[in-house]
Amino acid sequence: MANLLIKDLREIAKGFPENLDDWPHIPCPTCTRGVLLPDRDSFEEEESVTSKSLRDEEVWEPEWIQGTFHCVLTCRKGSCDHVRVIGEMTVGWGRRDDVQYEKFLTPNMFIPALPLLESRGLCPEEVKERVDAASKILWVDPNAAANRIRAAVEALMDDRGVIRTKLNGAGKAVRLSLDSRIATFKKALPQYADAADLLLAVKWIGNVGSHEDVLRVSDVLEGVEFLDHALSSIYDASRDDMKKRASEVTARRGRPGTFSVEVPF
Repeated sequence: MANLLIKDLREIAKGFPENLDDWPHIPCPTCTRGVLLPDRDSFEEEESVTSKSLRDEEVWEPEWIQGTFHCVLTCRKGSCDHVRVIGEMTVGWGRRDDVQYEKFLTPNMFIPALPLLESRGLCPEEVKERVDAASKILWVDPNAAANRIRAAVEALMDDRGVIRTKLNGAGKAVRLSLDSRIATFKKALPQYADAADLLLAVKWIGNVGSHEDVLRVSDVLEGVEFLDHALSSIYDASRDDMKKRASEVTARRGRPGTFSVEVPF
């Protein structure tokens, strides 16, 4: 099943166009189902002092313009909290044929943070806390956010009872790597082997976030999608319930549970 939340977040990661009517679908962190819309009266952009000073240069070009923007976002459901987005404003070559230059708006922070997991209601509290921590910094520091997503995998292993340490040959307790913990989880619960493989990929993305400064928001969102799918596979009991109900319907050959007349085929 397609993860529509991640799809929306990937569109947001591409940035916002100058026209507020063309902003992408922004998920509401309060109700998680509503759409956040920009409040035109609250939208403000400001060119930086440095950017303005460069306009006196003989070789100045519009692409040198940069600054900031902020805007209040409101959900169509009136009872939800307002969200404020803050980010960077730049100018570049137009993507449309009818304009030479366009403004581009890159979000750096949403307050409160946008939701990341469709399966958030299913997962343990410790996992939620680490994913929520990632959500707060994703747009401004994706590498740090990736590290927090990796920590969510560690918390998941804790919840499933996978040991953190073992005794070495000298009888001293040593910490197990996350690779080892995921391998142990996979071996002990082979029905979740596919989920374990996804979690291992999340771990690698987190490792890169910890040791290198190369991840983009889209890279972290890929890891979030893997984690979300794994969480759903492990904690969503409705899948087993659906299989059970399907077997019962098949056993009754489609008849309602209270129906007593024999169907002649």
